[in-house]
Amino acid sequence: MQKCNVCKNQFQWKELLFSIWRSYKPIECSQCGKKHTINFASKFFVSFLIIIPAVVFGLLFAPELGLSKPLTFSLIIVMAFVISLILPFFVKYEYKN
Repeated sequence: MQKCNVCKNQFQWKELLFSIWRSYKPIECSQCGKKHTINFASKFFVSFLIIIPAVVFGLLFAPELGLSKPLTFSLIIVMAFVISLILPFFVKYEYKN
C-alpha cells in the first residue's frame, strides 16, 4: 500500500479509498503534513477497472442472462463498489512541491 514519499509513513486503506470516492481528493500525511495527489496513471487505472467490467457485463452478459435493465444497473453499481474496495492497494500518490 502507498506510503508518504517524504517520511515513509504508510497511508491507511480508508484514507486512500475515501480519496478515490471523493474524486481523487489529495491525501495529507498524518506524520509530516505533506499533501499527496494521485498520479495520472492511477486515475486511468481506476477508470479502466470500473468502466470496462461494467460495460462488458452490461452489454454482453446481462442481455444473455435476460436480466432487466434495473437489475443490470443495480448489479453494475454493486460491482463498481466491490472493485473500488481493492483499488487502494494499487493506486499511487505522489508529493509535488
